[in-house]
Amino acid sequence: MKALMKLQEGPGHVALHEKPAPIAQKGEVLVKIMAAGICGTDLKIRAGQTWSNPPVVLGHEVSGIICALGEDVDGVQIGDRVVCETAQVICGDCYYCHSGHDLMCDKRLSIGYGVDGGMAEYMVARKGILHALPHTVSFSNGAVCEPLAVAVHAVYDTVPVKSTDIALVSGCGAIGLLVAQVVRSLGARVIMTGLDVDIPRLQLAKTLGVEYTVNVETENLQQRVKEVTDGMGVDLAYDCSGSAAAIRGALQSLKKRGQMVQIGLTKPDLEIPYSLFTGRELRLFGTFGHNWVSWEQALKLIATDKVKISPLVTHHFLLDDWERAFAVAENREGIKVMLHPNGLTD
Repeated sequence: MKALMKLQEGPGHVALHEKPAPIAQKGEVLVKIMAAGICGTDLKIRAGQTWSNPPVVLGHEVSGIICALGEDVDGVQIGDRVVCETAQVICGDCYYCHSGHDLMCDKRLSIGYGVDGGMAEYMVARKGILHALPHTVSFSNGAVCEPLAVAVHAVYDTVPVKSTDIALVSGCGAIGLLVAQVVRSLGARVIMTGLDVDIPRLQLAKTLGVEYTVNVETENLQQRVKEVTDGMGVDLAYDCSGSAAAIRGALQSLKKRGQMVQIGLTKPDLEIPYSLFTGRELRLFGTFGHNWVSWEQALKLIATDKVKISPLVTHHFLLDDWERAFAVAENREGIKVMLHPNGLTD
C-alpha cells in the first residue's frame, strides 16, 4: 500500500513509501482510510521540530471504513464508518487508563508519530479508540473530529461556561475556530484575535458566529476588550496559539478572578507576567488532547450542526499530491487540508 512516512529523524525525510498493508491483531480492526487531515504536528514532524518514532506513517486526524476484524473484536462490523482517537498503545493498568485519560498514560504511543497513522491506504486501530461516524457526516468532516475533541475537552472539562460570559480566543487556526464555536454553542460571546495574515480567518470567524474580532497588529486589544466588557475584562480566555505575546495579551485581558485555558503548545521556556496571578487572582488551566467523552460530544456537535466543520475544510488532495498539500498547509493558504488515500469520495 502507499503510505506517507517519516523515514528517519531530523529535518525532512518524509516520503511516499510502498509497504505491506497492516494486519489487524487481537482487539484491533483494519480501517480503510478515506480522509486524513494535515495538522501542525505533521508539519513539525516533517521539519524535525518535534518527536516522532521513525520509520512511522504520519497522520492522526483520520476517518474511514472498517474492512477487517482481528480476534476478540465485538460491537463493530466490517463496513462501519469510524473515526479514531489517537492513543493506539497504552498500558491499560495505570490510574490514567482506568480513569478515561489514555493520553496521560506514560506508555502511550499515538497514531501518526508513535505508531503508524492514517496517511496511508490502510491503518490498524484498537477497538477501544473507535467511534461511529454518522452517515450524515462526510469523511472529511469526520476527520476534523480529532481537533474538535481537543476543543471540546478544553472548553467542557476546565471552566464552566455561562451564557453571560465573554470569552477571548487567541489564535484563529483550526483549533481556535473550533474553540470559538464550542464556546458560542454554550451561549457565551466571543472575541477572537489574529494577525494581519489572519484577516481572512477573522472574517470567517464572523460568519461562524463570533461577535468581535481584533487584529492585534493594527488594533489595541486591551482597549477593545474594555469597550466590549464595559471596562471589566473578559471572563474567560483560551489561548490556541502558543505565542508568548498572545498569552500575555490574554492574561492582561482577563477581569479580576478571571480564568484562562492554555490549549496551544508553547515553547518549553516561556516568560509570562506571573505576578498577575496573585494580584488579580487569576486562574490558569492547561489541557492536552481529548478523552472518550469529548469525542462523543464532538461527534454530537458535528451531527447537530452546532459546530460548522465544512467551512474549515478548505482543500482536498490525493495522497500522491501530498507535497502540494503540505505546502498549502505550511503557507496558511488553507485551514484544514485533507489527504484522501483511497480517492476523493466526499
